[in-house]
Amino acid sequence: MFHPSIRYQPDKILRQATEIIKSPYFPQLLEDVPVVLLIINDARQVVYVNKDLLAEAGGKTRQALLGIRPGECLDCIHALEGKYGCGSTAYCRVCGLANTVKLSEDGDNGQGECVIALKDGESLTLKVHTKPFMYGEEHFVFVAIEDISDRKARLMLESIFLHDLRNTSAILSGLQEVYEELDAEETKRILKDVSVRIDEEIQAYRLITSAENQELMVGPATVQLDILINEIITSLQYHQKFRQKLVKFTALEKIILTDKTLLRQVLMNMLKNALEAGPTEDSVEIGWQTDDQTKTVSIFVKNQQVMPLDVKLQVFQKSFSTKGRGRGWGTYSIKLLTEKYLKGKADFVSDNKNGTIFSIVLPEAMNDGN
Repeated sequence: MFHPSIRYQPDKILRQATEIIKSPYFPQLLEDVPVVLLIINDARQVVYVNKDLLAEAGGKTRQALLGIRPGECLDCIHALEGKYGCGSTAYCRVCGLANTVKLSEDGDNGQGECVIALKDGESLTLKVHTKPFMYGEEHFVFVAIEDISDRKARLMLESIFLHDLRNTSAILSGLQEVYEELDAEETKRILKDVSVRIDEEIQAYRLITSAENQELMVGPATVQLDILINEIITSLQYHQKFRQKLVKFTALEKIILTDKTLLRQVLMNMLKNALEAGPTEDSVEIGWQTDDQTKTVSIFVKNQQVMPLDVKLQVFQKSFSTKGRGRGWGTYSIKLLTEKYLKGKADFVSDNKNGTIFSIVLPEAMNDGN
């Protein structure tokens, strides 16, 4: 019971501090800390895991987690792609968790952030703290991991949304300065450009927010691809920065059954990313191929630029962007909406032979039960 009249008692405090750490209750207190706690050895194998990670790890037992590596514990989609598992893949070179652990393996305290893509299409954004220590003659790293996915997602969405609205607002501000110098048709064109952009930004914000919150409803309907793609090209070419860009598209008729709103957002982001990738003189190509055997359609968008390796390794990662802070939902939303809601597959290639090609493969007839 709290007694405010009792003042600092050095001997008592020292005794309590010493005894509580040695107490058998102390390990139990660590079990209940509301963050993931790991201790890993010099091979990055787990030798201790607290109860919180057991809840995160999809029902795995403590015994099953001992001896495996952090990415494997957290179900990282890339963890088992390397010959030696987590820590040995190309993706590990850009992994915030691996790089923070490396700081402590070199003798320093570490702090960083990490985005881990999960096998179910979701992702985790983690805050990571590490500290090296020795027990006997052996080296270990203490790892504390906090899930900040919700906080980062909210900040990212708000930042991107506000960034885009500020850009659109700047167009309106500039319009009033030159209004008297423009003819009526040019004024109408600019106002239509602004209204289209605002509508696109609100729609994108609503869709991604709903998807992140598991609230997105899918409604399959008949979609004529050539008409939809032409609408998207026209919409993007209302943007001043895309007006001079050439988009190659052969409008062959193709009808599929899918969610038109989600597909429109995916294709909008695919095409927008391609248009932003290179200089004005570069052209962009969009088209599709069908596979009668699998009853799928593959839609692709190609540009002439080639991405550096570190960019390729992070393309579909949430909050990653080559455009600076306050960006980063374009490619992430392509994968999220395609794979989790449209029942398809998103992928890309980027090399000197092909340039960069983003593609999505969708069933020709999707229904809620697929």
